[in-house]
Amino acid sequence: MYPGVALLAIIVQLTIIIGVIVFAVKLLNRITEIAGSQKSIAESQAKLISLLSKKQTTQDSADS
Repeated sequence: MYPGVALLAIIVQLTIIIGVIVFAVKLLNRITEIAGSQKSIAESQAKLISLLSKKQTTQDSADS
């Protein structure tokens, strides 16, 4: 009986360890995905600011 309980305890521990590793990998992938999205948003905002400054410069030249 005791070998069966010991084996069950080892299986439970391995299952928990594997679950933690899978969770960590999925979390890392999600964080990487979010970082990529944030980079894309920052690039889009930089382009928007560039376009707005060009538009402002063009309007200032036309007003003069």
